[in-house]
Amino acid sequence: MPEEAVREALASEHQPVVIADVWDNPGGGVAGDATLVLRKMLEMGVTDFALGTIWDPVAVRFCMAAGEGARIQLRFGGKAGDNAGAPMDARVEIRRIVPGAMQSFGDSRVPLGDSVWIRLEGTEVDVILNSVRSQSFSPDLFSNLGVDPSAKPILLIKSTNHFYDAFARISDHIIYCDAGAPYPSNPRTNAYRKLTRAIWPIVEDPHAL
Repeated sequence: MPEEAVREALASEHQPVVIADVWDNPGGGVAGDATLVLRKMLEMGVTDFALGTIWDPVAVRFCMAAGEGARIQLRFGGKAGDNAGAPMDARVEIRRIVPGAMQSFGDSRVPLGDSVWIRLEGTEVDVILNSVRSQSFSPDLFSNLGVDPSAKPILLIKSTNHFYDAFARISDHIIYCDAGAPYPSNPRTNAYRKLTRAIWPIVEDPHAL
């Protein structure tokens, strides 16, 4: 649960702590614009962390139009569905704009599209907004936008497994967070239409299917 993950991160002796929002992973087919964990962290009074990323091409365009250094009222995230948290409304400072931003995945380069680094006013909360859906693979998704990931006490990312190798190089404490949405974490709640066998127990004998 998000609250448990945040409490564990706040109690950690290691920094940065990585919280992986495993069910808002675009690699699993969802949008990557959920605000559930972000909202919980703000509700719990956490005012210094970095989030990468929230997919929101519209918010990115607004920020690019306003320009670096501008302070604007911005609505971002929570637009692709009704189960990933409501959009965030906040006054933000546009810290950096990077057209055609990238991140690393091993030796590969993964596009984030036009991206911006915003900071929520009155806090040290840094958020990377991107326009091309991608899960979080590497800490350079932050550093390529100007945020030093090793300087933040908590990094909130959107990935399930593929992030681990790169982030484990900068963090000794990684927390897997099940926010319960938007991807369904319990297969028994899925309305499968073409499955012809029971989901559990798994039957290994192909002749038994």
